[in-house]
Amino acid sequence: MAKGQKRKTTTPSPSPRKKTSTVPQKGLEFFFESQRKKQHELEQEAFGDPLLTQPASPLGNRGNGADADFDLQLVAGDEEPLFLPKAKKEESPVQDTIDTSSSTSTVVTTNSTSQIKIEESISQPALTPSQDEKKELNCTVALVDASKPANDDSSMPKQPLTTDPLEFDAKSYPVTSWSTPDGIVAPYAFITEAFCIIAETSARIGITNVLCNMLRVLMIHTPADLLPAVWLCSNAIAAPYKGIELGIGPLILSKSITSVAGTNGKTLKTLYEKYGDWGDVAFSAKVSVRTLLQPKPLTVRGVYSTLKSIANLKGQGTIDAKAALVKKLVLAARGEEVRFLVRTFVSHLRIGAVRTTVLSALAKACTLDISPFCSVEDGDSLAAQFYRQPYDDKATITMKMKRAESLMRECYAQHPNLDDIVPAILQGLSHLKEHCPLTVGVPLRPMLGKITRDLSEVFVKLEGRSFACEYKYDGQRAQIHLDKQGKAKIFSRHLEDMTDKYPDVVAILPQICKSENQSFIIDAEIVAIDNNGNIQPFSTLSNRARKNVAIEDITINVCILAFDIMLLNDEPVLWESFRNRRQLLRDHFTPIKDRYDLVKSMDTVASQENQDGAPETTSELKAPNVANSVEYQDEVSEFFKQSIKDGCEGIMVKVLDHASGYSGNQLDPITANKTEMKQTRVNQLLASYEPDKRMESWLKVKKDYVEGVSDSLDLVPIGAWWGNGRKVGWYSPILLACYNPENETYESVCKCISGFSDKFYKDMLEFYSVENGRVLDAPRHDYITDHRPDVWFQSCEVWEIKGADITVSPIHKGAIGHIDEARGLSLRFPRFIRKRDDKDVEDATCSETLAEMYTKQTNLHGSSNTEANTGGVEEDDGWIGED
Repeated sequence: MAKGQKRKTTTPSPSPRKKTSTVPQKGLEFFFESQRKKQHELEQEAFGDPLLTQPASPLGNRGNGADADFDLQLVAGDEEPLFLPKAKKEESPVQDTIDTSSSTSTVVTTNSTSQIKIEESISQPALTPSQDEKKELNCTVALVDASKPANDDSSMPKQPLTTDPLEFDAKSYPVTSWSTPDGIVAPYAFITEAFCIIAETSARIGITNVLCNMLRVLMIHTPADLLPAVWLCSNAIAAPYKGIELGIGPLILSKSITSVAGTNGKTLKTLYEKYGDWGDVAFSAKVSVRTLLQPKPLTVRGVYSTLKSIANLKGQGTIDAKAALVKKLVLAARGEEVRFLVRTFVSHLRIGAVRTTVLSALAKACTLDISPFCSVEDGDSLAAQFYRQPYDDKATITMKMKRAESLMRECYAQHPNLDDIVPAILQGLSHLKEHCPLTVGVPLRPMLGKITRDLSEVFVKLEGRSFACEYKYDGQRAQIHLDKQGKAKIFSRHLEDMTDKYPDVVAILPQICKSENQSFIIDAEIVAIDNNGNIQPFSTLSNRARKNVAIEDITINVCILAFDIMLLNDEPVLWESFRNRRQLLRDHFTPIKDRYDLVKSMDTVASQENQDGAPETTSELKAPNVANSVEYQDEVSEFFKQSIKDGCEGIMVKVLDHASGYSGNQLDPITANKTEMKQTRVNQLLASYEPDKRMESWLKVKKDYVEGVSDSLDLVPIGAWWGNGRKVGWYSPILLACYNPENETYESVCKCISGFSDKFYKDMLEFYSVENGRVLDAPRHDYITDHRPDVWFQSCEVWEIKGADITVSPIHKGAIGHIDEARGLSLRFPRFIRKRDDKDVEDATCSETLAEMYTKQTNLHGSSNTEANTGGVEEDDGWIGED
C-alpha cells in the first residue's frame, strides 16, 4: 500500500505492518485530549447509571411502574461490544488507532497476536462510502478492569453484615462513598454483597440476619432505597396481581451478553451446559472484559427503575428495546453484580431467601431500628410493644421481633403488596394494619385445607366439633371483588388477575347483591356448565379463552359457586366463625339459576358444651360426638359418595364454630410461652378465615382416599427421555418432581408414561421446544435428581399425577432427609390425570406434604414398603416394556 493511500476500516484482514501517522506529534496530544473528553461525555451519557436523577420519594411509588424515563435511542443501536479483552501481563502497552472523521468512534487495538475492533454506535446513520475513509492516529487508551467491584469501602471500618442483629449498629455503618449530588444513594454493590454472603449458607437464621442488617442500613441512611431493595430481594418487581413481568427470555439474554462480552451464541451455549445458570454464564463471559471507560456505579433504585421500564415496554420493537436496557445494565455491572443482576432478569436469585424470609427480615429490621420518618412519642404503649427499648433484655427483644414478624406476615397475607407495606412501615410498624387493611381490589392470599387420607381421619381430627361438608367442585378457585362503585376484579388462587377471562361473571355480580352500593370479597369456585346446567369437568373450563374475552364470543358458560366471604361493605369478617360467614352469604346474596349459588353442603352438630355460637335448634345432623357415632359417619360417607356421582373431586370438611373461650385475638408473643404459641397457631381448630395458611380446620377428602389409592400429587415436569417403539419421536417417559420451598429446589419423584393420549404427546412436543426456551441444554441448579434424561425442561407447569403408593427410593430425591437421610421418596405406577393450569410451579406438592403422605400410608398399611420397595419396579418394568 502506498504511503499516502488511505485504508478503509471495513477491510477485515489485518496488516502485518504498523501504520504510522503523518500528523505532527505536537498536535496529536492536544487533538487526542479533546477527542477523549468528547468520547467520555458520550460514554457517560449512554452508559452511566440508569436513572441516577431525582431521588425517589422516601415513601415509595405505590405500584406505579411507569416512573422511569429512558432515552432508548441512546442504546438501541448498540450492536458491537464496548470492551477490550484483558491484556496479558507480559505484553507491552497496546497501540490504539482512533478515527476522527466521524462522531462514531472506532478503536483498533493491536498486539503481537491479534487485532480487535471495537465500535461504539449511538443511533448513528448508516455509513456512506465517503465516511469509510478514515484518518489514523497512534495513541494509548487507559483500560478499566470490569472484574473489580465498584464502590469499594474496604478501607473503611465497618461491621460485617453477618453480625448478630442485636449487636449490629446500622447507624454507624459507613456510607460516605454513597454520597451523590442528590444525597445518599445506595449502590447496587451493597445488596450484591449481601447476596454473595447469603448464597454461601443454607441456614435460615443466617440468611434472615444478613437481610435484616442490610435492610436496616438502607432504612436508616437512605429510606428511598428500602422499597427497591425489598423487591430486588423478592424475585419480583411488583405484586402478582399487577401482572407486571420482566419478560426477559433466552433470546434477549443471549443478545445482550454476547454484545457486551464480545462472544457468540456457541460460547454461551457451552457455558450454559457447564453452569446451568444464566447468572453464572454472564459472570463467566464478562469476567475478563475491560471497558474503555468506567460507567457510573449501578444504584439500587436505578436498577429497580430500569427493571420496571423493561417490564412496561410493549408493542413493536419490544425485544430490541428490552435487550438495549439489559445490555446497558450488564455493561455497567461490576464483578458479582453481573451474576445477581442477570439472575434477577430470570427471577431466580438462588440465595434461598423465600418470601417469608424477606418479610421476617424486614419485620426484625423495623423492630431494631426506627425509620427517620417514624415518630414515636414517649409513653406510646403500642409502639413499645414492637420497638426495641434501651432497657430491653435479649429475651424481650427477641419476643418483640416475633411479634413484628407475626404482624408482618398477617398484614402481607391480607394485603400482599410491598408497594403499600414498605412505605407504611417507614411511618411506623405499630400502625401497619391501619395503613394496609383488607381492601377491595387487592387480593388476599387464600386459606388452604389440609390433606386427609380417608374419612375416618376426619372423624378423629374433628371429634367433638360441629363441621360442615361441602362439595369440592372440579373448577377454578376464584376470589371475587366488587367495590361500591360497581368495579369488579376476579383473582386466581395464586393472585393473578383473571377479570378479562370472565366478563360474564363480572356482568352478573350486581344482580346477585341484595342491596345497592354493596362491596364484598367472596371465595368461590367457577365451574363450567352445559346448556342444561349440568356441571362439566375442569378440562372443559380450561378450553375457555384467557384474555380479552367478549361476552358475545363465549361458548362455554360458567356458574359461580360461593363458599366463603372475607369482606362485606368494606368491613372484614375474617374473624367471624365459618357458620356466621356462611350466613352472611345467604343473607346478602341472591341465587340465580345456573349463574350463582352456594356450594352444596351438609352440616353436623356436636354437643353444645363444646361449641360457642351453635344454634339451640337446627335441622342439621345432630350428633353428640360424630367420631363415635356410626350412624352419622355413614351419612357423611353417603354425602361424599354422592359428590363423586355428581362429578366432584370429593368434599371439603370445615369447622363451623369457634372453640369455647375463643376471643378472636392471637396470643401475645411477649407474654405467651412457646408451648402456648405453638398450640394456638398449629393445633387449634379455628373457625376463622386464616389467609395464607393451610389449616386442619379445613380438611380435603378426595375420591382417591376412599378407593384406597394414594392421593394424587401435583408435580412439575423437569425432563424427559425420547420414546421407543410406538412412541419414537415423542417425549416418554416424563421426569416429574415435587417442590421444596425451603431450599427452592425441585426433587424428582417419578417417571410417568401412563395417561397420555397421542394428541397430548404431539402438543407436548410443541410446548417444550428449544425455540420457545422451555427446553434447556442442561439441568437447572435447583433440579435435585440422579436421573439424566435426554431432554431437560424449564419448570413452568403443574400436572396432577396419581399412583399406587409412595416408596423409599435410592434414585429419586423427593423429600430427601425427611424420612431417610440418604434416600428420597418416589411414586409407584404414576398416571397422568390432567394439567393444573390453576397452579403455579410453587404450588406443586411440597416435600413436607409428600413425607406426610408417606408416613400416613405407612401407619395405615405397615412399614414393610420402606425397605422392600425401592422404586425398582417403577424404574425398570414400569415403563420400558410399555414403550
